[in-house]
Amino acid sequence: MSGEIQEKIINDLIVVKRSGQRVEFNNNKIALAIKNAFDQVRQEDTEKDINKVYEEVLKYITNNYVDRKTINVEDIQDIIETKLKEKKYEDVYFAFRDYRIRRAASRKAFGVKQQHKFSKAIERIINSTKETFNDKPNEILLDFGKTIAAEYTKTYVLDNKSVRAHEEGSIYIHNLDYFNLGKLSSTHLIWNHLINQDFPTNFIVEALNAKNEIDGEIAIDGLDQLLEPLVRQRFKSEFKKILQQYLSVAGYLEYINMKKICEILEKETSINFDTEIFESLIYNKRVKDIFEQSYNDSMQYLLRGLESDIQKIVTSLDLNYKENPKYVISLGSNDNFEGLIINNCYLKVIENLKSLKNVTTIFQIKKDSNIELLNKISELIIDEKNIALSFIDNSYNRQEETHAEYFSNGRRIFENQIYDDKNSKGRMLVSSVTINMGRLGLKYKNHNRKEFWEELNDILDLSKNALVSIFETIGDKNRDNYQIIFNHNILDDDKLEEGQKIRKVIKKGALSIEMAGLYECATCLEEQEENRKQLIYQILEFVDEKKEKYIAESNLNFIVSETEKYRPLKKLMELDKAIYGIQKGVTDKNTYGRMDAMLTTKTDIYEFLKYIGKCQKKLSGGCLTEIHISKNTSTKKIIEYINTALDCDVGFLKLTVRK
Repeated sequence: MSGEIQEKIINDLIVVKRSGQRVEFNNNKIALAIKNAFDQVRQEDTEKDINKVYEEVLKYITNNYVDRKTINVEDIQDIIETKLKEKKYEDVYFAFRDYRIRRAASRKAFGVKQQHKFSKAIERIINSTKETFNDKPNEILLDFGKTIAAEYTKTYVLDNKSVRAHEEGSIYIHNLDYFNLGKLSSTHLIWNHLINQDFPTNFIVEALNAKNEIDGEIAIDGLDQLLEPLVRQRFKSEFKKILQQYLSVAGYLEYINMKKICEILEKETSINFDTEIFESLIYNKRVKDIFEQSYNDSMQYLLRGLESDIQKIVTSLDLNYKENPKYVISLGSNDNFEGLIINNCYLKVIENLKSLKNVTTIFQIKKDSNIELLNKISELIIDEKNIALSFIDNSYNRQEETHAEYFSNGRRIFENQIYDDKNSKGRMLVSSVTINMGRLGLKYKNHNRKEFWEELNDILDLSKNALVSIFETIGDKNRDNYQIIFNHNILDDDKLEEGQKIRKVIKKGALSIEMAGLYECATCLEEQEENRKQLIYQILEFVDEKKEKYIAESNLNFIVSETEKYRPLKKLMELDKAIYGIQKGVTDKNTYGRMDAMLTTKTDIYEFLKYIGKCQKKLSGGCLTEIHISKNTSTKKIIEYINTALDCDVGFLKLTVRK
């Protein structure tokens, strides 16, 4: 029987549910049911076996239901059991059979549909924690809570259509286990109010405590801009103190007008000054030497203190034991005297640290960035100090005096539909939904391209609706539910009154429509590499246009990005293997890849980065582009990559030493 005939038979079948309700035949549910049975008893290398049983079930149905219009859900489950037995998957057969028995008992015990669904959630908790019994009790308890929170959300919060699409692998809804509880995703916090005499202790405490309310990454933006006022204040304070001490010891203090010195010092906008500014108060060479010595010693004091503070911050954040311990620190945009001091101190600190697991540094590159700093950054990249690069002068990362800030995965929040001005600080990634582009490529490999675009359009609408629903759920949380986030740390949170819902503040955040398997999708639909690249860009244009429509309709900040997280990429791949088997260049790996999978040893780096820059311009939410380098790569080569990225209008790039 040809594939087209088989597909027609399947598409024409109506499934009769136990309630008598009639629904369209959904072969994805069959694959998922078989996969769930395998997952209960086997954990690895099951994709071929799952697909084999799935294909046998579909073959049986198309052969035996060719002249029938309906099929009962119980009959489908009977066929699955039969094929599992025939193929000698005895352990999986018993797992599937026992599951059916438990479901029947649950339906009998719980007359209300929602109660029955939640009883299924309880069972999933037990199954999901079977493998973790070697873990510590608190880790098991955390997994237990996360599972029940996710299942509650799927049962009572989200609509059935979104949940079904998530479970079948058409989309992936991120943070299912957290968002209904009000925990937020990756966030750029505002830190200015913490740069005071209690720094860095108060800064560290706030950053660590914020993790109790933010599940994603916490960004500390523009550290070199942030610390500049503190650096000036500290230096001037120390200079006055040391100068007074030295003059007193030398016996000159009573002859020097310290009040006038303080007045002159306060007028200086930079600490990069010559002691000649005090010339009218200096009476001889000995006094002049005291002024110069005071300046030099104050500078050394400043550097020691600054290095110590930065080390405390970086090590405290890197060694934190929160569940998702990720932080990102950006710097590099401040090239004045104080900025260079801060940047050099920071780079010296991370150079002396053995490794950085949980803290990513994003060094911000400008067209006229300090060459010494670029050389140092290049050395630290080769030394694997977890550094990424953002290019703040490119065509989509800057607006007047403001520039885009990134998270370590290349995610970007900058455009703001609520206000005309663009910014990143104090804004959050409210929620993300990933579209399985790989699935669409596999499904429409030999079909009319029009059908592909129609289904992409439908899935985008579904994802948008899910994101709006999540936004409303989080937005209904009360300001009083939080201790840290809305305490001068989020854009305009001062407008939130006690007892008020947080909707109007998180509205300035972003809702991310993400895509997984873009390259694999194009591989299915186009044979030639250049055609694949064109198709990817067409998809990005299509999604970008839809994003603009959603923004206009909802007055919310929708962004478009490419998924880079391992968990959704792996889950979606596993589900697609169950349905479509192992397809060369598409499902013959552990996870879906990213667009940078196009980069090979034969690829022209300039042409590659030029294409990436073009795509990143369409991806308003950013994407991670990674170039793997060898351990013996020279700093000169790193700087060549940086300059090429600048020329190609790239927004974000990570150079990673190949393991």
